[in-house]
Amino acid sequence: MATARKKKNAFVRYFTPFGLRQVCDLIMLAGFILLIVGLCVSDGVLLAGFICYMLGALGAIVRCCMVLFSKNVNHRDPAYKSAIINVVIMGVLFALAVFGLVWTIVG
Repeated sequence: MATARKKKNAFVRYFTPFGLRQVCDLIMLAGFILLIVGLCVSDGVLLAGFICYMLGALGAIVRCCMVLFSKNVNHRDPAYKSAIINVVIMGVLFALAVFGLVWTIVG
């Protein structure tokens, strides 16, 4: 019974239900690191960073759309409202990543 009450740290709580959210976040983190390194190194690393960011944002959009189009979610549910906000934010990040990718290829 004492083990059931034991609190888990934030790292364990985040990765306990490992799924699409964690994969998208890790891909976007890798893209962020590649973008920072690419500013100092070369254009190839920048391209890889933008591609990682695009994939991570696209995965997050897909994850939120699965929540939005689910029949089990009430429209007043906080998860539904959060999914709408996340689709908008990830859509903007996806558009910025596409713009950066095109800018890096052309320039």
